[in-house]
Amino acid sequence: MKRSVSIVLLLLAIAWSVPSYAGPAGRFRDGFKRVMTSPFQVSDNVKTEGSKAKFLPFGLTGGLLKGCFYMVKELVSGTVDMVTSPVDMAQK
Repeated sequence: MKRSVSIVLLLLAIAWSVPSYAGPAGRFRDGFKRVMTSPFQVSDNVKTEGSKAKFLPFGLTGGLLKGCFYMVKELVSGTVDMVTSPVDMAQK
């Protein structure tokens, strides 16, 4: 228990020490990565929901709908990141 708590505290300290602002190239790259990997959301969610379901057709249908929702969300957020990457987001 002590070991897991110390690992969590170490990870939190590392996460807080990393700068939260990525430069324009980093934001464009992250947005591009989101757009390109968004179709994989469908297959991942179909597999996950299908394995968790008691009745397979409901799990596959639910996974398909959930995957499509997450795919659209990733496409929109990736596109927004790519379009707004030249805009300076630093607080002054």
